[in-house]
Amino acid sequence: MTTSAPPRIAVTSTATGLFLMSFFTLLWASNTFTGWPAAIAGTIMTLAVAAVGCFIFQGVRLLRARKQFRAELSADDAKIRSRSGQAFGIIFGAEGLAIWLVVLILNATNNSDYVVPAIALIVGLHFYPMARVFRRTIDLYLATWTCLVAVAGIVAIALGASANGTASAVGLGAATATTAYGIYMFRGATDLLNRVGRQ
Repeated sequence: MTTSAPPRIAVTSTATGLFLMSFFTLLWASNTFTGWPAAIAGTIMTLAVAAVGCFIFQGVRLLRARKQFRAELSADDAKIRSRSGQAFGIIFGAEGLAIWLVVLILNATNNSDYVVPAIALIVGLHFYPMARVFRRTIDLYLATWTCLVAVAGIVAIALGASANGTASAVGLGAATATTAYGIYMFRGATDLLNRVGRQ
């Protein structure tokens, strides 16, 4: 372990992020099968699986190198990590609750066509406070992109567009955001590995 190695929690956080983006990338990409031809959706899914394979591989590499990073945190770092962890839990929980309530309301009011873009909008909005919690500018860009995709989907359906086709388009847009986030974390993981000589 080098003296400049970051704390072990940074490794765990980055690896967890890679695994989460892998899951959500596949989830959103699978929406393309809803309204697009199998050939197009299959191509998108193949690309998503390839990206996810890279994310998972990098995440596993990080976890295997975990012991080369220092375990201890400074008092200030420990406080920051504790606060950010609590904030993340609150935001993530609020996001899940909001999605559940919105889906419930849309289904109860016969507006289920709007479910996919509505979920995407909630996901996009949750990135804004995440940017503040983790002090990451990329969250702001991804939040804005995902919200624009979601709003475009809602407007398209309101104007009479196919709900299935719109769900596929929104799924692709959201998968693009999670893939971009995965690439960002992949690069962060590479930097962490390079700092302990694992290339």
